[in-house]
Amino acid sequence: MYNSPKDFPRGRNMSSLAPSARRAGSAADTDVMPCALVYIDETSAGSPNKRRHGALSYVEQAVTLNRSLLALGLPRLTVVSNVPRFIESYLDDLPADVRPTVQALIPSLSLSRNTRFYSAHFKLDLLEQVGSRVPEGSLLMLLDTDIFAFRPLSGDLLRRCAGTGVGAFDISDQEFSAYGSGRVVADLERVAGRRLRNPRWFGGECLLVTSSFIKELMPFARECFLRYVDALPQLIHQGDEMFMSAALNLLSENNRPIIDVGTYRLIGRHWSGNGHRDLRWFKGCSLVHLPDCKELLERQARARVLNADRLWRSIVLKHALNRLVWPIKQRRRQHYLERRMAVQPSI
Repeated sequence: MYNSPKDFPRGRNMSSLAPSARRAGSAADTDVMPCALVYIDETSAGSPNKRRHGALSYVEQAVTLNRSLLALGLPRLTVVSNVPRFIESYLDDLPADVRPTVQALIPSLSLSRNTRFYSAHFKLDLLEQVGSRVPEGSLLMLLDTDIFAFRPLSGDLLRRCAGTGVGAFDISDQEFSAYGSGRVVADLERVAGRRLRNPRWFGGECLLVTSSFIKELMPFARECFLRYVDALPQLIHQGDEMFMSAALNLLSENNRPIIDVGTYRLIGRHWSGNGHRDLRWFKGCSLVHLPDCKELLERQARARVLNADRLWRSIVLKHALNRLVWPIKQRRRQHYLERRMAVQPSI
């Protein structure tokens, strides 16, 4: 039913400690700075996709992501956090060559801590603060922590993103089908502050941007964020994707081309049991976002050897098991959305 993992471009035991592996997948001449946000606030609502409680779970995911990047010859991950010393103390007992770099974040946003995906909103601060230090012509690659790098990045795609200034992950088909295109578009236009000619929804797990594009994006993103906060009670979706998608749409309508990195399979978002795409499609992706496999990724953080094949087999097994219960989950989700829409009409 599913392909075996033997086609992955590395040995079966993929250790990020192996010096020979570090250059194996590096085919691009465009400099990339992988970056991830770890914003810790135990009093906030947090992510509904996170089952395990504890401040360190996202740090462990970041360690696994970093190890998978290093094993492909990609640059070290930079973790940007509001509690950098706390994270550094956790990383102290890991081998130095598998630790991500840690940078401090200065939060500037004001919104209720009860907002869903509360921490993810601070990606806006990350882009502004870290993006200003990215050399011109290089790409900041903002990633979620629950991602695993299975394949090298396409050098041609990175050059194209560097040329346009931006590559984003268009998931409009998934978002429109889940919530209804009419409702999603209405919310996007409310946050954008105007009618959009071709509304698109961009996933927050992967964004490639140059420093010059970030400077152009920030005024739009800040304005959209303010409208987003004002409209929160009426919006069906909460999180950074809402106001960042609105801002990207506004730039796109100002004749800024946005490369869809999902089309090139730079990244895919996989939900266990979801038949939206055949699981084999994800095998061709460089990066796979695994929002409901966080525990699998966390267990890899301190494994002696990072084994991509074993991880893939676990993903295949979980997918097969969840296929049995996916229709039930979908019905429950639909009932939940109907209740939310009933009490949160779009205005």
